[in-house]
Amino acid sequence: MIRTALACVAGLLIPGLGHLLIGRWGRAVLLALAIGGMFAVGLFWMGGRLHQPEPGEPLSFFPFIANAGLGAIYALCYAWKVGFEANAAVPTYEFGNTLLFGSGLLNYLVVLDAFDIAVGRKD
Repeated sequence: MIRTALACVAGLLIPGLGHLLIGRWGRAVLLALAIGGMFAVGLFWMGGRLHQPEPGEPLSFFPFIANAGLGAIYALCYAWKVGFEANAAVPTYEFGNTLLFGSGLLNYLVVLDAFDIAVGRKD
């Protein structure tokens, strides 16, 4: 049970780390590269932006939850103030946002996959 919880928390903090802790090295590397790549392309190449909750804007919570799925990556960007400025003039801005949302939401699914493997529901 502790191994399962540790894998889930580690996977939420760093994409792929949960799989690494339960011994799925190949899957861990593949998932870390896929999610990290989606994040890097969305933020740095396509000019997307990370979201945070805005006071008085209740719907701003949903994009924040999607982005926060990146865990420590989001926290580092927040600490270094990287990626939170909107640049809607960039033609690929919305594609970048979509990749950033997708990478965070995908990490939530990756954590569920690590949970299923850890409890023995999946090989």
